[in-house]
Amino acid sequence: FIAMLALNMSKEVLSAFGFMNEKLTENNISTTAKNKEAYANLATKATEQKEKFEALNKQAIEIKGLSDNFYSYLDALKGKMTADIDDKKDYESMDKTAFLDEYFFKGDKYTAEGQGFLDKINAYKTSVVSVLGSDNKFVSVIEKRFSTNAETNRDGKTIEWLDYRYKGFPLVASLTNLTQMQADIKNSEADIVADLLGGKLEEALSLDNYKGIVSLEKNAYF
Repeated sequence: FIAMLALNMSKEVLSAFGFMNEKLTENNISTTAKNKEAYANLATKATEQKEKFEALNKQAIEIKGLSDNFYSYLDALKGKMTADIDDKKDYESMDKTAFLDEYFFKGDKYTAEGQGFLDKINAYKTSVVSVLGSDNKFVSVIEKRFSTNAETNRDGKTIEWLDYRYKGFPLVASLTNLTQMQADIKNSEADIVADLLGGKLEEALSLDNYKGIVSLEKNAYF
């Protein structure tokens, strides 16, 4: 009975991951649409006010290109993970760990695909930071969101990031993890483009950028 109860709880956890994956996917679609509007708005501003927004729009185009490329890579990886599953919403059947255990790992080392996955994450992070500039306020956010540093488990043991996050996990958990990474990409785009657009508008509206048209010789009159 206890074994059956544990099995049922396991199935519930698998389903919970699946439902979370669905929610993240929906949010990614919504954020993509909002980002599209923001990019278009910035492009319009670059046309109307070239000297203020042209350079910022070029930054945004670079960020979009990097993000689209990385997002598509993750989409393709998720497709490979579920290629042999007929019902993509049968989360209770996604309890196996074999796919990524074999795809990313070979003994104590990484396969070419595992190392390639790490390289993709680090390349995206480095490239976005390079476009923004090292003094940009979002650098620390980007570095944290896409960190691949080793982590410490509950026993105090330091484990390599790829092992800690993906080795031995049920397929549906890893699938959700990748969808969360896609959400991080979309949210990073949203933060950056809003700042590129809004920051310049705030600068334009600042009273420091206005000069008085009346200049008084005295501070007070009687």
